[in-house]
Amino acid sequence: MAFRGLLLLSWRARALVGVQLWGHTQHMNSNRGLSTRKKNTLEMNKVKRQIPGRPRRSQSELDLQALGQRVRRLRGAATQEEFALALNISQAQLSKYELGQSALPLSSLVKLAERSGRTTDWILTGKS
Repeated sequence: MAFRGLLLLSWRARALVGVQLWGHTQHMNSNRGLSTRKKNTLEMNKVKRQIPGRPRRSQSELDLQALGQRVRRLRGAATQEEFALALNISQAQLSKYELGQSALPLSSLVKLAERSGRTTDWILTGKS
């Protein structure tokens, strides 16, 4: 029992002065005592501050509601199921495009332009 206490005391004393123990250097201001998840979160927050990442939908200049209205206009009298089948997408996904909840991927945009005879610029922006 006394040996165990001596080992713990020894560990703490060495950790405070930054002595290398078992291949790892312990520093006084390290994240010692934090869970691994908390340490990883702290590290990722540092990375997020440095790397801006891709722009979010709210930062986009594309008006998804207007885009959805143009897709609905191009669908015409066809049902969503028929139109979605022609574009090789699901009816639910077409509904999201028409409601402005999701942006069209490039493949669907090109198929829509070819099928309708309109330009991709018109479909995206409403301008010819």
